[in-house]
Amino acid sequence: MGKFLNFAVLMAAFFAWGCSSGNRETQTISGSQEWELVIEDSIQVDYLGRVDGLEFKNGKGVLFNFKENKLLEFDKNGKILHAQSYPFDGPDKVFYPIQLKYTGNGKLYGASFIGWLYEFNSDLTFKREIKLPFLTEAKDGGSLIRVLDEWRDELILYYPGREGADPYDSFFFRDHYLLEKVNPETGEAEPMIRIPTTSRYSSDKYFERTWVNFGILGDTLYLTLVNEPLIHLYDLAENGKYLKTIPFNPNKFEDNREHSEPYQYISGTRMLDARIKQLFPTREGIVVTYDEGIREDIFVQNELRDPKKFPLYPQFQNQVLKIVRLDGSLSNEIIIPNHIERLVGITSLSEPFYGLRNDEWIGEEQDYITFYKLKLIRK
Repeated sequence: MGKFLNFAVLMAAFFAWGCSSGNRETQTISGSQEWELVIEDSIQVDYLGRVDGLEFKNGKGVLFNFKENKLLEFDKNGKILHAQSYPFDGPDKVFYPIQLKYTGNGKLYGASFIGWLYEFNSDLTFKREIKLPFLTEAKDGGSLIRVLDEWRDELILYYPGREGADPYDSFFFRDHYLLEKVNPETGEAEPMIRIPTTSRYSSDKYFERTWVNFGILGDTLYLTLVNEPLIHLYDLAENGKYLKTIPFNPNKFEDNREHSEPYQYISGTRMLDARIKQLFPTREGIVVTYDEGIREDIFVQNELRDPKKFPLYPQFQNQVLKIVRLDGSLSNEIIIPNHIERLVGITSLSEPFYGLRNDEWIGEEQDYITFYKLKLIRK
């Protein structure tokens, strides 16, 4: 039952937040910044299949199965509420809505890994396709990372291709807007968010191809490039004005650094870059999870370039969770066990959230999908 990777932890009290004009609430954190992750319970969803996309909000979740082109919605007790498969042809066709987003007003949107944007009815039946003013140039997509979110009544989307911009160009992230602000009612789109000079991708040097990963809380957008341990903050109420960059200083974050020429793909051939996996802004701090990466000698010795050995990667690197405060202070590094594959539903450090169990790692055959109910406990 292949799913996605991730999980992790936190729980905090309060700390001063008001960095952006959109987040003026003040909270303080006192006491230790050492945390541990605790499994409180688990729920089972009576469904056997892959989890290739996942969203959880307000007591219910929705998952996407790539092979079946299917959405399935369930409640916090694991009860299946709705299930719907989609055709690839005809007026109600849907192509692989891996990115999923419940909005504050209860609507469900999905975006495919190559750009189509959809709205679904409350029973998961197809409602409509949202037509955007240009075609995306992206031909792949990361369903694990967040590239679809909401702000007020609009959607924020990684959707490269405006004016024919090529997202595979070595200087795409330097030379172009990274996101589109979309009116879901009309499909009108407006470019926004440029990479700041604090990122190495703003330079004329060559690096491994990267990916955008972002989350929104209030009027603040938090953005990372997946192979750079920095979190960039922007004020959406000020037209995406750049605010600041916060490094989260991992102890280990493998990186093949500057390349001598464009289109050198070193990660995955001679070593494995570290990779930011998930980003959850909360009012008490930003939760970031990442894989540490695998250095060259270990990667070569164990022949990890072979796709058949991709499942062995967790044996040679840790999944890590860190809490990052706006003043730059950091929690301890919390190791996410390999039997937890992906985290969902982190909205507060003091509230429980969920982690998808990795049954392939455990090596058990199951007739259902398991989610752990998790909580962060301060030491």
